[in-house]
Amino acid sequence: MRIYANLFLILFVADGGFSLVDELVSLLTPLMPFSDLRNLLAVTVIVMSVPIYLSLGIDRRLPKRVILPLVLFVLWSLVSTSLFPLLAKFQLYGLVMAAMQVAIGMVPLTCFRKGSERCLTIPATLFSGPFFSRKNTLIFCAVNVLVVPIVLLLAVFTVANAYMAEYTGGFMRLAPAGLTMTERTYTRGNRTIRLAAMIHVGDKGFYDTMADSATPGRTIVLAEGVSDNKHLLRSSIDYGEVAGSLGLVSQEKLLFRGTLIDEDEFESPRRLTSGTENRGQLAGTDILRSDVDISDFQQATIVFLNAVGEHLHKKSSFVKGALALNDWAEKNITPDMNEIIMNDILHSRNLAVLRHLDTGLKRYDTIIIPWGALHMKEIEADVLTRGFVLQKERERVSIDFRRML
Repeated sequence: MRIYANLFLILFVADGGFSLVDELVSLLTPLMPFSDLRNLLAVTVIVMSVPIYLSLGIDRRLPKRVILPLVLFVLWSLVSTSLFPLLAKFQLYGLVMAAMQVAIGMVPLTCFRKGSERCLTIPATLFSGPFFSRKNTLIFCAVNVLVVPIVLLLAVFTVANAYMAEYTGGFMRLAPAGLTMTERTYTRGNRTIRLAAMIHVGDKGFYDTMADSATPGRTIVLAEGVSDNKHLLRSSIDYGEVAGSLGLVSQEKLLFRGTLIDEDEFESPRRLTSGTENRGQLAGTDILRSDVDISDFQQATIVFLNAVGEHLHKKSSFVKGALALNDWAEKNITPDMNEIIMNDILHSRNLAVLRHLDTGLKRYDTIIIPWGALHMKEIEADVLTRGFVLQKERERVSIDFRRML
């Protein structure tokens, strides 16, 4: 065990040292010379920290005052930016963490000696005593009755947050107080695009704040909402019932103040009222449903959406309906069908709203796209390829967990 513990101590210091150099160089130049090695060392230290921590309850000879600070630092490095996202935006946070890691890695110098000299590794003399102690193990187990649930909760929180960040491009985030949605504002010349991540159910205040954010003038809202002009759905998906059971409201409560226009009006926009100087410019905020119709989906998607509506309506509760739908999907949805469904629900709808951008940018100063968070990653990529530059971000709490207690 001594060899494993010493290897952990050495790699911890090495990881901190390479990280510190990497952060310092990246501040001065665009180079990151040790990124690959740094990542490899970081993963190795994280993996090794689990068995070294568990060994504290078995091998009484391991010096807890040295090992515990290192393990706690590893845990903090994993969860800190998820718990406190402002830290991730702090440019020097990586440098501060690397410096702290090096400093903590020097703790053994104050504890270990080989002869008359200080050392970073555990000397053999500390391992001369008995390996196991019942008292040590009992105390360790008692402490971990409290520690393990907290660590597991943090792990689930961090994984969920990472999953959301990956699939939404960072537009959705799980915070300790609630679920937050991000709005990002991009500009190119005198044109502005606002991408506002939405969710089907949320706090009423979330939707009210979003609705009030629309500025008057040459502004258009490219609204989300699949139509069903050919009545292909036998049962509609009602989010209102789910929202009400949770003390929330559905996205239908998002009501922008403006004029609802159709495709023809969008292509041939309304004129300003008489007496204005700039003929041909738009007045007020326009709202256009820029989504697809159910008939645009492939048959597999229509079958799936009908199954969703039917199962959720048949059951007495949303949970029972969701479980029944899951059973149906396992029996009926093949991998090829799943790919078709996801392409229709996400990609084809993204293309629909993006097709409206070219016309919108010619005739409006500001375009607001309040769509579901899962759509935002692809939409943002298109906006950036058009030469727009991110100017600012704003987070809104869509579901406040404290209000649901």
